[in-house]
Amino acid sequence: MNRKGRLVALCAALTLASAGATYAYLSLKAAQNIERARERLEEAHPEPNGLSLPPEGLNAGLERIGARAAARISSSTEIVYRVMYECGHEEVNKMAAPPEMVGLTREELAREVDDWTITEFSPDRVVMSQRRAGMSPACLATMHIGEKDGWVTVFYGDPKHRCRPKSVTRIKVTGLPPNERADLRAGIPVSSEEDLLRILETLASWADG
Repeated sequence: MNRKGRLVALCAALTLASAGATYAYLSLKAAQNIERARERLEEAHPEPNGLSLPPEGLNAGLERIGARAAARISSSTEIVYRVMYECGHEEVNKMAAPPEMVGLTREELAREVDDWTITEFSPDRVVMSQRRAGMSPACLATMHIGEKDGWVTVFYGDPKHRCRPKSVTRIKVTGLPPNERADLRAGIPVSSEEDLLRILETLASWADG
């Protein structure tokens, strides 16, 4: 074999050796990366009784992480708005994703609705929450009559969702018949201001009698 042939053979041998070493190195690095990923996943989701996470558990966990990262809103995604008011009540509204939200990831949506907190995000359902001062519109729009500190009191809200007192009357509960006292404890719904005045006048007449 002449010199040129020997050089060609040497280069080929070096190339193969280098390729083999590179393959071995990459295989080792890949194994190390998988092991580190498995350790991180086990730390985040420890198994009971000290059992280690099996390889298929790692793969499933990595797939779930990848799926969450790639999740986007579609036209069939349900959007839930939860507004919690200072009075302690909340309003929940649900709707299909509007066109301007379709295709957004969690991070992209968060930038668009920075005054809301995203508490749940998946291709099927997105929940956004917000806190507001004051009373809920439902509380402001309804009222009922009840009892507070022994006096007949008008409250915002309905009997099942009692809110703040609107006004306290000078009608003492102890002066009312037993049935009316029971009604006050349960709460008497009021449909209008006229209805409110009528009921209060009736209660006052019983208390005075």
